[in-house]
Amino acid sequence: MKKPPILIVDDEPDIREVLSITLTDAGYTVYTAESGASALEVFREINPPIVLTDIKMPGMDGIELLERIKDENPDAEVIMITGHGDMDVAIKSLQQDATDFITKPINDHAMEAALKKARERIEVREKMRRYTENLESMILEKSRELSSSPGQQLSAGNDRAALSETAVFDELPCFIAILNRQFYFTTANRWFKENFNGELETKRCYQICKQIDEPCKQCPAAATFGDGQPHEAKSDFTTVQGHQYPVLVWTSPLRNAEGIIHRVLIMATPFDRLTDLQDHLSSLGLMVGSVSHGLKGLLTGLDGGMYMLDSGLEKDDTSQAREGLQVVKSMTERIRNMVLDLLFYAKKRELKKQPVNVADFAEDVAEVVAAKLNWQHIKFDRDFQKASGEISVDPAMLRSALVNILENAMDACMTDKEKSPKITFRVETQNDQTLFEIKDNGIGMDEETLKNIFTLFFSSKGKQGTGLGLFIANKVVTEHNGEIRVDSKKGKGSTFTIKIPR
Repeated sequence: MKKPPILIVDDEPDIREVLSITLTDAGYTVYTAESGASALEVFREINPPIVLTDIKMPGMDGIELLERIKDENPDAEVIMITGHGDMDVAIKSLQQDATDFITKPINDHAMEAALKKARERIEVREKMRRYTENLESMILEKSRELSSSPGQQLSAGNDRAALSETAVFDELPCFIAILNRQFYFTTANRWFKENFNGELETKRCYQICKQIDEPCKQCPAAATFGDGQPHEAKSDFTTVQGHQYPVLVWTSPLRNAEGIIHRVLIMATPFDRLTDLQDHLSSLGLMVGSVSHGLKGLLTGLDGGMYMLDSGLEKDDTSQAREGLQVVKSMTERIRNMVLDLLFYAKKRELKKQPVNVADFAEDVAEVVAAKLNWQHIKFDRDFQKASGEISVDPAMLRSALVNILENAMDACMTDKEKSPKITFRVETQNDQTLFEIKDNGIGMDEETLKNIFTLFFSSKGKQGTGLGLFIANKVVTEHNGEIRVDSKKGKGSTFTIKIPR
């Protein structure tokens, strides 16, 4: 693959010069800029597919430059250069869809790995574009009869070739559908119908794919209807079962006999940016950096607890000593859980399922957090009256997931000081599944937080959180073929509903 042009952005001339020489020798066409503002000018003129930028620069910093570039061209691959002390900023850049980050002093191998990742992503997009163009011609061939009737499906009179193409579409592991100008789907492949319950004729696309009642702000289909050009966008589709698919969406125009665009072909391929992140060596550095922030806070809390304990013992103040001991216990438990999360994330572990009594298991989970909730003066209601029979699970893994969610509820309650904190843990045995419900009356979540709570490294707790706990809880439940659904409103509390097949 021919190496694409690259833009280097750094306010230090020596760094620009060294990187320019290195990358030119490696076969890249190199452009440079000394600031974020000048980089935008070069970017608009040259439109290089790869940008390598320092994070800390006077005026417009690297994060703002990243956001501006992504607004103008979401396909641009932006690699961030950061110092060792800027790990939290590097994490933020990846959340803003940076391709990767490399640390100073810049290691040639790390830089080439990041550039290789960027080139591969460019190549994948190009292949998918070509694939979409070929798919469009096949769709046009099989869907000519749609020109006269919006809701018409393939007729029985179609020849064998058209039927064969339809079968191919049904077997493709991606979402394929055709949208009319009223934003109703007129036809779709089997995978789409299975995931979205086939409600093509009664709901608009955003109601079906995103479970929202307002049109998407940056809709690629609307853009294609507007300018007649193919478009692509990253989005999240939510199925009727509540599963969320991060997807890459391509749209292409479909014209009738008069050349008027009357349909848009939509193809959405599920992908997970985080899978790519996990497979890349940089994820280890990112994870350690993220965890280190949380660990520093916990160690500070541990020091405070030890000071209170020592001071209480010296003064023979049993009340202060007891309070210090509780702090030490709490911080130690949190550090232990963080280390376990880290180990779980770093090493794949096969489930070791065994039959467990549902009621006993529920009590076991509750006892893990009961003392801590009592110490924090949080009312803890247990409702296990309908928990009966047995369930086949990995008890250690599922217990860890549920405790993570319970501790998250505890944090939500402790943040809201105006309410009498309360958590309800309900377990119910149903015909084909066991339901675990964890409800709190804490601060609740806004839509943005609710959308990202199971995203790796996302944390609403700032430096007190690592973004691992709920990600791992979701992963454990998914590995049990279960599902998690969350209902929450800002200031109204949250309810986590976990369903595990029996």
